[in-house]
Amino acid sequence: MAGLELTVSPGFLLLAASVYFAGGLGALAAFFAAALAHELGHLAAMLLADVSIRGLRITACGPVIEYSGDITVREEMGILAAGPIAGVFFAVLCFATEIPFLCYTGAIALLAAMFNLLPVLPMDGGRLARYALEAVMPERAAAVLLRVAGSICALGVTATGIYIRSAAAAAAGIWMGVLANFPQMR
Repeated sequence: MAGLELTVSPGFLLLAASVYFAGGLGALAAFFAAALAHELGHLAAMLLADVSIRGLRITACGPVIEYSGDITVREEMGILAAGPIAGVFFAVLCFATEIPFLCYTGAIALLAAMFNLLPVLPMDGGRLARYALEAVMPERAAAVLLRVAGSICALGVTATGIYIRSAAAAAAGIWMGVLANFPQMR
């Protein structure tokens, strides 16, 4: 894997600081473990699809493995789904240990997997939804519908954060709204 490009955006530092601020060092460690399990799921699917891995970008949206190769839409969707599936599998393994910190880590992994499946770009769920919508409607209509769905999800997450008095959840919803409506911020 020599020659792979690694880039870390300033936004990632903001993401890490936010997780630390919301839950401390334990939350940060659990978040990194969940993100690692998620990305390993993507990586395994990429290896099965025989793509070339070019690099890793660590952004305000989390890690992104960059790859290239001739793959079908079905293979691309499999790669996208593999991350959240790996996150759920990792969560189940963590819960099975009954060790408090690992159960906490499993809860973070499960929340991250479910959050990542919401239909908001550039998250896996948004990209999966885009492929599904573009299969049945024009690209422009799919983009508008996905933007509306992303905005509704953002409002729901923000409202839930306010209702349960979780600044972290409300902030995640606001960030989701930014991602859904301002592609240049991705």
